[in-house]
Amino acid sequence: MLKRKGFETILASPPDYNRLVAEIYYDGLFVALVSQERGDGLFDIETPGTELVESRIVRKVDAVGFRQAVEDACLRLQGKKA
Repeated sequence: MLKRKGFETILASPPDYNRLVAEIYYDGLFVALVSQERGDGLFDIETPGTELVESRIVRKVDAVGFRQAVEDACLRLQGKKA
């Protein structure tokens, strides 16, 4: 459950992906998705497209906090604690 405060990461298994993904949220709104579909340790970041509901996403966040959230997401996808 999202706390809706700061950055949070949720591991998910969407049907369009072969591996787990990490969804990054900020204050309860979706920011980006981190995946490693290309192989172990090969991470990609996907940002929201235009097909999502704007009230459920955020397009501007703190760069330092986002960088840390991405690093944490990558660690969690590798099975390491963030």
